[in-house]
Amino acid sequence: MNKKYCLVALFWLTVKIPLAIAAPNDNQNTGAEKSDAAPVALASHTIDSPTFTYGGFGSLGVSHSSQDLGDYVLESTMPKGAGRSYSWSASNNSRLAAHVNANFTPKVSAIFQVITEYHSDGTFRPEIEWANIKYALTPNAYVRAGRIALPTFLDSESRDVGYTYTWVHPPVDLYHQLIIPSSDGVDAMYRFEIGEAENSIKALYGTNTLDRPTSVSTSNDLWGIFDTLELSRTTFHAGYQRRNSSSQNLLTGVIGPWIPNSDLSFGALYDPGDWFAMSEWIQRRSKSKVEAMYISAGYRINKYTPYVTYSQNSTGSFLPGYTTPTAAEFKSANRSQSTVSLGVRWDFMKNTDFKLQYDQVTLSDNSNGYLINVPANVNLYGSTFHVISAVVDFVF
Repeated sequence: MNKKYCLVALFWLTVKIPLAIAAPNDNQNTGAEKSDAAPVALASHTIDSPTFTYGGFGSLGVSHSSQDLGDYVLESTMPKGAGRSYSWSASNNSRLAAHVNANFTPKVSAIFQVITEYHSDGTFRPEIEWANIKYALTPNAYVRAGRIALPTFLDSESRDVGYTYTWVHPPVDLYHQLIIPSSDGVDAMYRFEIGEAENSIKALYGTNTLDRPTSVSTSNDLWGIFDTLELSRTTFHAGYQRRNSSSQNLLTGVIGPWIPNSDLSFGALYDPGDWFAMSEWIQRRSKSKVEAMYISAGYRINKYTPYVTYSQNSTGSFLPGYTTPTAAEFKSANRSQSTVSLGVRWDFMKNTDFKLQYDQVTLSDNSNGYLINVPANVNLYGSTFHVISAVVDFVF
C-alpha cells in the first residue's frame, strides 16, 4: 500500500472523526511489557461508534561512542551511527509513532501504526510498522492477518516502545540477531490454563522484505511457533522459526541463493515488583551458527530503577553442506563481542521517563563486532570502547 495514502487514512481516522477525549492511562511500567497485539502506547483516547482508540509513543535519544574508527549501531539496517560518522548521534534511540486501534464488532478489530525512525537510506521517513485485522474466535483465541510483529524475544513485540522496558535499548548483542522484526501473513493464538499458570501458544506464517544500506533481503515460507508461560511473577518464553532467505546486493545487482534459516530462542523473567531479573538466549542457523545471550537485573527505588546487563554473542561457525565460505562471508560471520551495561531509569513525570546508560563493549580477538563503516584493512580486533546514551521515552 502506498505510504502516502496510509498516512492520509491515519490522519482521517484520528482527526476527522468526531472525538470524545478520555483521560490518559496512569499505568507506568519499568519492567518488560508483553502483549498479544502489536506494541501500542500505554495512553490513548477514545471515539464513539464504531470504537476507535488512538495514541502514540516516542523516544528522543542521543549516544556517543569513544571508538572513532567505526560506527556503533543497534541494527544492521542503519547506515551510520555514533563514532566515526558522528561524535553524537540521535539515530540509535530516536523515533516517533502514532497508531489507531479499531473495534468494529466484539470479535473483529484492527490496528494501524505508522512510525518514523532512522532507516537504511539515512532518512527518518514514516513507514507502516503494523497493519493487521484480528478475529476473536473465543475470549482466549484469535487469528490475525496483515503485518504482524514476530514474538522472537520477551520484548520484541514492544521493542520500539521504549517506555515499556527499563533499558535505554534492549541488549544489542542479542537483539542484533533479530534479523526479521515482522511478518506479512497470518498468525493464531490460543491461551489456556495449566494449574495456576497461564499458557499462550502462537503460530504464524508469512513473508518479509528487509532493506539494508547495500542490500535487500527477502524471506519466504516464514513460519514459527512460540509459547509463553506465566506463573505468578515469573514468565517463560520460547520460540522456533524457519524461513528461506535470499539477498540482492544493491551495488552489483547480484542475487544470492535461497538459504534455509532457523532461530531457536528461550527467555525467562522474574519480577516480584521491587526488582527484576531476566535472561534470554538465541541460536541462529543459516550457512553458519551463531549464539547470543544476555542477563539483566534491576532494583526499583521509588521513581528510580538502576540496572546492570551483561550480553555477548559467539563467533559464527560454518555448517557442513555448503560451498567454501568467501572472505566476505567469514568476516560477516565473525562479529563476536560482549557488552557490560550500567544504567538508571527515572520516571520523572506521568507517562514519561529519562534513562542514562553506559556500555563497555569488548570485541573478540578476530572480530570488529557490529561496528560498521570501519575503514578497509583497519583491524580493531580485541579492542574495548565505551558508549554513553541518554533518552527520554513517552507515550500519549
